[in-house]
Amino acid sequence: MAWPYLLLLPTVALLFVFTLYPLIQGLWMSLFSRGIVVVQQVESTHPVFVGFDNFLHLLDDKNFTTSLFKTIGFVVVAVPLQLAVSLGLAVLLAPQTRFYAFVRTIVFFPSMISMLIIGVIWAWLFGRNSGLINYVLSLFGIEGVPWLENEVLAQIAVVIVWVWGGAGFNMMILVAGLTSIPKDLYEAAAIDNTSKWRQFTRITLPLLQPSIMVVVVLGIIEAFKVYELVVSLTTGGPGRATVYLIQNIYETAFRTVNQAGMAAAQSAVLFVILMVLTILQLRFARKRP
Repeated sequence: MAWPYLLLLPTVALLFVFTLYPLIQGLWMSLFSRGIVVVQQVESTHPVFVGFDNFLHLLDDKNFTTSLFKTIGFVVVAVPLQLAVSLGLAVLLAPQTRFYAFVRTIVFFPSMISMLIIGVIWAWLFGRNSGLINYVLSLFGIEGVPWLENEVLAQIAVVIVWVWGGAGFNMMILVAGLTSIPKDLYEAAAIDNTSKWRQFTRITLPLLQPSIMVVVVLGIIEAFKVYELVVSLTTGGPGRATVYLIQNIYETAFRTVNQAGMAAAQSAVLFVILMVLTILQLRFARKRP
């Protein structure tokens, strides 16, 4: 009887070492004022218990509140847009033929590339003087656009690249959901002369809801954690226009003296936000017929 539990032991051990322990350690660290590295000879780096003071000070931290609201805005815009693009691609490329399988592979390919590399590639594409996008626009007599030099355009650029980088992965999840829908439903609808749009809204979307929920949950989590893409695409600029929450946490921990506790508090807030949103979405999905 103990054999199945022994087989699970390595997985549970890895989960504890690389997930649960860092989580507990981070929450504990948020209750202290300390340096990111404790040096015995430097007294200012030693942990000093401050309770929930770090969380209270977050309300007065302009960089934190600004990056948090920017991150929420990014999630609100980018996740629905990525879902719409992914769903459109899934519907177009759902047929199970060799040609469509080949096209799906091409669309999926960006998902296999690191967001860091994607950011570097698109930073070159968005370049004002030597970028490919502005070069194409110049062929039509359009003046070069300062994609990464204007605050609003830089945020739009981040959204575009993030959607492009993750749409292929979400498309494959939705394609799997589409192929699981019984064909008999569409045949019966066709016999009743039901339009394609009505079939989509009355058959496809309701039966695709579990897959859509997975895409939305994963998209929200990834959008809140956006970091590598921004660092390589805009480095948080111009100014701090594209500094989102994860980058602000990093800067607080590694570029500010003895603020590791504050960074841990910010991470704890992010953890609570993601946990609450995920629970609410899953409960909402269960209540729907």
